[in-house]
Amino acid sequence: MPVNCEIERKWLIDESNIPFDLSIAKKDVLTQAYISFSPTIRVRSENGERFILCVKAKAKGSYLAREEFETEITKEQFEFLLAKKEGQIIEKTRYTMNHEGLNYEIDIFHGSLSPLAYLEIEFATTKEALEFKTPSWAIKDVTDDFKYKNAGLAKFGKPNLSNKE
Repeated sequence: MPVNCEIERKWLIDESNIPFDLSIAKKDVLTQAYISFSPTIRVRSENGERFILCVKAKAKGSYLAREEFETEITKEQFEFLLAKKEGQIIEKTRYTMNHEGLNYEIDIFHGSLSPLAYLEIEFATTKEALEFKTPSWAIKDVTDDFKYKNAGLAKFGKPNLSNKE
């Protein structure tokens, strides 16, 4: 499988301010864990039916664009690797919808990471990503803040959200 370049921005959001009807969005329940933080190696279960191993390249100054390699694995391989995790397991529900020609992914975290919620948007080019205006309902852009990356959450837990930073 080829290595892809993921170009993505991420915003911290308040679940109560989401301006979309999530009941009509594609819904996936995700469980993921990190086998290694350096290099970044992750396993993910999608709805308990699809299992993925992902390796991400080290960020070069920014998390905006990173190379990643993904491949499907079996449930048995997922469970074997999950037992070797570093940090905590992340559980979230992802809602995916097309809005103005872009795929919006809204992640609502569960367990110890609740009430954390993100909006993630992948872009075709870095230029397109940088020109995209932050949605008015987003709290802040956390694209380059490691503590808001899933690996950061697994390693350090939920950031302090008391003042919405």
